[in-house]
Amino acid sequence: MNTLQYLLCLVAVLLFAVPAAGAVSSAPRQKAGKAVPVGDFSVVPLLDGIHSFALDLFKGADEATMLKIAGTQTIPGSFNVFLIKHGKERFLVDTGNGTLRPERNGQLPLCLKDAKTAPEEISKILITHLHGDHIGGLVKDGKPAFPGAKVYVARTEYDYWTSDEAMRQAPESRRGGFAPAREALRVLEQNKLLVLFTPGDVLFPDITSIALPGHTPGHTGFMLTSKGKRLFFIGDLLHGAALQMPRPDITLGFDVDQPLARETRLRMFKQLAEDKTPVAGAHLPFPGIGIVRPDGNGYKLEKLQ
Repeated sequence: MNTLQYLLCLVAVLLFAVPAAGAVSSAPRQKAGKAVPVGDFSVVPLLDGIHSFALDLFKGADEATMLKIAGTQTIPGSFNVFLIKHGKERFLVDTGNGTLRPERNGQLPLCLKDAKTAPEEISKILITHLHGDHIGGLVKDGKPAFPGAKVYVARTEYDYWTSDEAMRQAPESRRGGFAPAREALRVLEQNKLLVLFTPGDVLFPDITSIALPGHTPGHTGFMLTSKGKRLFFIGDLLHGAALQMPRPDITLGFDVDQPLARETRLRMFKQLAEDKTPVAGAHLPFPGIGIVRPDGNGYKLEKLQ
C-alpha cells in the first residue's frame, strides 16, 4: 500500500467509525428540540449528549440474536432532559450528566439557554432515579445548580443510595455511583431543597409519580395530564430502543434488579400501547418522545404526529 492509499484508508476509518459505549459523538448537537404541547403545558426536549450502548451490556439473549435484531454492535441513544413549561413556571425532569461525566457532554446549561430559560427560573426538578447521568447537573462547585428549585426524589430511591448495606452488597462495578448520589443529596438537604415522596403521590396538580422499579429500587416515572392530553416521563424504563422495543424482555447490566426491570417494562409497554399514551424517555434517540405501538411479538416507537 502506498502513502496515498494509506491516507485514504485512514480517512475512511475516521469518517465511518462507530463510537463505543458511552463515547461522545462528533455529530452536530441540537440543543433544544421542538416544544410538544400537552394541554396547558409545553414540554421541550433538551439534548444533554449523544452516546451509544455496547451490545454486550444487554442481557437475556445471545449476542447473535441481539445482533440480528439491532443490526449493530452499538445501540444508539441519547442523554435527554425535559423542560416543562406551565405559565411562568419551569420544571425539569432529570438534569443530565453535568460535571460528573464531562466526556458525555453535559450540555444542559447550553440547552436551557437555547430554550431561553435561566437556571434561576427552574422551580421544581423531578428525578427519575439517582444515577449520575440523571443527577450530574444538580450540583456545581458544591452548590445547587438550580438554587430556587425543589428537587423531588422517591423515598425508596433515597433509602437505597444512602444505605451502607446496599453499597456493600452492590457489585464492585456499581459502588462508584453511591458517592455522587450521596453528595448531591447532601447538598440538597443542606440547602433545604430536597423533597421526598412515595411513588403514586400526586406531586402537584397535573403531575403524578408512578413506580417503575427494577432499574433501581426507587426508579420512578411521572405522568403529566392536562385537558385530556398526557405524556409519561419513563426515565430508564428502557435504554436501547433498537433492541428493547422489539424485545422488551432483554435487560441491561446496569439494572439493579434485572428480573424486576424486565417485569416492569413488559407490564408498562403493554399498558402504554393499549392506552396510546405518548412517552418521553431519557435514553430514547433525541428528541426522545414518541408512542409505543405493538409490532409483531414486540413493540416499536412511532414519532408524534
